[in-house]
Amino acid sequence: MNKPTHSSDSDQQTMSTFRYSQELRRTIRLFGSFAVAFSFISITTGIFANYDTMLDTSGPVGIWMWPIVTVGQLLVALVFAELAARMPITGYSYQWVTRLGGHAWGWMTGWVAFCFLVIVVPSVDHGVASVIGYMADIPEGSKWLTVIVCATITIQAVIHVFGVKLADRINSIAVFTEIVGMLGLIIILGVLLIKDGASGEMITVRGDHITDASWITTFLMAALMGAYTLVGFESAANLSEETVNAGSTVPKAVIWSVLVSGIVGTVFLLVTTLSIGDLGAVIDATYALPTIIESRLGSVISNAFFVLVIISIFACGLIIMASGSRLIYAMARDDVFPMSDMFSSVSEKSGAPIPAVVLMLALGLLAELFSESLEQLLLAAAVLPALIYLSTIVAYLKQRDSMPLRFGTFTLGRFGKPIGVMAAGWLLLVIGVLTIPEEFQFTALVSLLLCLSGLIPYYLWAAGKDNEHGNS
Repeated sequence: MNKPTHSSDSDQQTMSTFRYSQELRRTIRLFGSFAVAFSFISITTGIFANYDTMLDTSGPVGIWMWPIVTVGQLLVALVFAELAARMPITGYSYQWVTRLGGHAWGWMTGWVAFCFLVIVVPSVDHGVASVIGYMADIPEGSKWLTVIVCATITIQAVIHVFGVKLADRINSIAVFTEIVGMLGLIIILGVLLIKDGASGEMITVRGDHITDASWITTFLMAALMGAYTLVGFESAANLSEETVNAGSTVPKAVIWSVLVSGIVGTVFLLVTTLSIGDLGAVIDATYALPTIIESRLGSVISNAFFVLVIISIFACGLIIMASGSRLIYAMARDDVFPMSDMFSSVSEKSGAPIPAVVLMLALGLLAELFSESLEQLLLAAAVLPALIYLSTIVAYLKQRDSMPLRFGTFTLGRFGKPIGVMAAGWLLLVIGVLTIPEEFQFTALVSLLLCLSGLIPYYLWAAGKDNEHGNS
């Protein structure tokens, strides 16, 4: 068994209270924890993946859904920050809902989270392929894009085999480059807009196809970009057992990741959308956002920025794979996952749950090879986290008063339940937006089937087990 590193007395107390032993290595500190959450969110990834869809569905005015989604997701993040402070253990929603709502409820929440993390890895890595495709002039739909996605997933898995410390270093560097790159682009485009005397009219333009009868629905559909992107802040909590002083570190990381992502993303969308010269040409372009940037900055500066984008998107996929493997490890450790003995094992050399990483690799490749379209991956990766968040918050509202208080320093106090109610209402709206429109109904059905498919492994492996950890 590994000897934990940088583990404080508080961390040891946490593990013993929840009846777990310290197997994973604690090497992540505050910036690293923030970097985990920020990289999972990855505004670069989400905006590059969804900007074209936003223009097609609502037109440039759709960018105003981003700050609205930011406020709604911040409500969710506040609740998750309190949960992370009170129960700072790996497994996030699976652990929290199991302890607050019961074993079956917790397991099903964990299953949905597992499905989401498997799907979102290839959907994110498509961003790497898209940017490389634009730079290398690879046509949309080419099989080379699939090859790039599969290669990216494989490289991310190999990095994780060497342990969280290497992945943490790569991720911290990527966060720095993403922030510097985004801020640099914002400043350059902003200066050019001021120089050219931009009117601001572009950010009020609706798509030509939008009628008075449909504009509300169409505008809400633009929420997909924010709903897909501003998730994963809880990934910092999923690495709690690898974080120093997790009870106080993780809540800060969760909240600040949403705030920084929301603010920087809003400004980035404003300056890039205002930089559109010929809207029709941008909409018709294979890759809309790179087209806008290159038309304003030229190929040299644009390519330098696109390299930073590739690094940021790669780091996003890297962290998602880490989060997925830790969820598998957490469920297997409780003996409620298929082949639990294998997937709960941790490498003595690297401190990584290597079998869980390999499973994420295999399933990610299968999801990429057998998904009918990127759009289905994107939509499923947007609605599934909303279901996870809603399940968690309902359990939180039901049992908040019974949660332990002795870990961490963050609490919502008397505002906890009102914020939880508002967060639940927001999530119901998001789920409605992402399932009711006719364009989304097939993906909604696929997402429902993924959730219901959890009943089979639950009754095969989890039902009826006296889960000592889950009931502690």
